[in-house]
Amino acid sequence: MSEAPPSEHEWDHLDDAEWNTRLDQLIAKFNAERGSVKLPLPVHEIMDNEYERGMLNSLVTEDLIRHYADAIGDPNPIWRSRNYAAGTRWGGMTAPPTFESCIAYGSAYGGRLRVPGVARLAAGNRHEYLKPIRPGQEFHIYDRYMGFEEKKVEGKPYRMFIESVPRYFVDQHDETIAIATGRNIYLATPPGKRGAKREGGMYKDKKRRPLSAADPKAIHRDFDDQLAGVGRRGAQTRYWEDVVEGEEIRPVAKGVYDVCDSVARGSVSCYVYAFAIKWAAMRNHLHHHPQDPETGEHRFRRDWHYEDHAAQLFGVPYANAGGIHNEMMLVHLVTDWMGDDGFVRWMDSQDRRMNFLGDATWVKGRVARKFVENGERLVELDVWAENQDGQKHTTAKVGVRLISRAD
Repeated sequence: MSEAPPSEHEWDHLDDAEWNTRLDQLIAKFNAERGSVKLPLPVHEIMDNEYERGMLNSLVTEDLIRHYADAIGDPNPIWRSRNYAAGTRWGGMTAPPTFESCIAYGSAYGGRLRVPGVARLAAGNRHEYLKPIRPGQEFHIYDRYMGFEEKKVEGKPYRMFIESVPRYFVDQHDETIAIATGRNIYLATPPGKRGAKREGGMYKDKKRRPLSAADPKAIHRDFDDQLAGVGRRGAQTRYWEDVVEGEEIRPVAKGVYDVCDSVARGSVSCYVYAFAIKWAAMRNHLHHHPQDPETGEHRFRRDWHYEDHAAQLFGVPYANAGGIHNEMMLVHLVTDWMGDDGFVRWMDSQDRRMNFLGDATWVKGRVARKFVENGERLVELDVWAENQDGQKHTTAKVGVRLISRAD
């Protein structure tokens, strides 16, 4: 029988072959739990791991929906005005797609592979919606573990694993309203290859530079259009029969990402840690929280979303947007296109690369296909977020249910 993996603190003395053996043992141990269900900590408990996440906001309110819309820069009145929403087919306010990240985000299984040499990154999420999320709903959640899957990578010093955990959002009537399957990428580099990983990082040549003179003007013109409702379908019904496969969707500017944008997301869909509460989440994992040479204190990983200096402590050149915020940005284009009568049934996103502070984003899309399934008239959109260099940092397949002229 194989020897049990040692404490994670002992791994760095191993040679590469033994390190990989230990890693395989640990992943096999986790994968033996596939299909298991876990409830998060009760809301009054203090979390002792940054990535083992429970409930954030159990009660949905009109204010929280509006704050979510603010955090993605969407002025659509359907998310902001009770009177406007009352005149739609929904009869009142509903929440946009990805809003469930304001209720809870991540999973109770998070942070499992805390081994020196293993980096954890957001990989994107699959969001499924069975019914609208509405003010007054009170949610509880549970997670079902799907385990790790190794993805083969060629010419890299690391091994890549993807961990998947569906989280179920159940309201006070015991109805499952939404399912969010969180996916994380783990890049596992044995001790003998870590220097090669740092030297060959995909962001080693990244340099922040000013945009061309025309870029901010184009962004600001589009912001003015958004505020005026240009390109927003709104109350004009988009019928399924009228959709043309292959048609391009009007792009939506998200502009140059900065600290204000990052904090806006943090105010609605980010767990709150400060002072002693932050220390509780760090103290048992300090080898994953580097000491800041300027202060001597350990840094929380989320600091890399706000500050270049903190990001550099974690091995990347600049602060970067949270993966879920990049997904949230895509929603604006989709809901503008589908109009008030549409309903997003699913959104399957992938984080392709980091979106750094100082990079400008345009959200773009096209109609991939239209089809009928289980009596629903559906349209699948290809949507992506693209920076000033034409690089796609986030992509998604989005399924939208539309009204038929025959209804």
